[in-house]
Amino acid sequence: MKITESFSVVNKRRGGLKVIVALIVLVGALLIGIFLNGSLAQEKQQNLLAKGYEQYNDGDLDAALKSFSDAAETFSFTLSFYRTLKSSDQYVTQNELGELAISICLAAAHDSFFALNPAPDWVEKAKEQLPIIVEPERKKELEQLVNTAGEISKLCVDFAAGQVEKALKDLKKVEENALGTDQDFFIFEIRFLIACGKALNEPAILAQARELLFFATTDAGINNSRTQRLWGILTN
Repeated sequence: MKITESFSVVNKRRGGLKVIVALIVLVGALLIGIFLNGSLAQEKQQNLLAKGYEQYNDGDLDAALKSFSDAAETFSFTLSFYRTLKSSDQYVTQNELGELAISICLAAAHDSFFALNPAPDWVEKAKEQLPIIVEPERKKELEQLVNTAGEISKLCVDFAAGQVEKALKDLKKVEENALGTDQDFFIFEIRFLIACGKALNEPAILAQARELLFFATTDAGINNSRTQRLWGILTN
């Protein structure tokens, strides 16, 4: 082989090596960039969660919902990559964030329902959070809870309009479609029976409400501020 040809081969090899090194550096820089972006996303999510919890504890549910919704938007490929390399059991999942947001909406709605007021805005906000849920079975359950809340809101509208007997009939339909584990609906059902019984002056309806309330506080073990208030509403 001639000397010139030998130099040519060496130069080609060096050139190929430089390309490989450049690619490695480029890929490394890209991975570092993705990792850093994921780190920033994780930090942003944690800050939004802390802010949301503080707002929730202060009773500002609208602001808390906004913070949790913004936190849900931080989920991305870069965040997943970051969590893969830096694993922790403290990370909040997308499902957990969605459930948290929906829980806030339903809690606000049922506060209104207990006062026999409709809450279509909170029901609609809960529906807007459903796409965040990625687990099919859990999403189905949450959809049922939200749908039940929507039906309860309609019952409150009918009751306020004086259509008490219609509302009572529709209550049975809502009960048939509600989840058996939906304690919020169960408490509302008792509250609504008390209200309808008093509005119609029907002792039988009030007796039914009393039986359900007794079952709730004893057998079902639902002994909270709402069930305690129900005893007062029932007897006054």
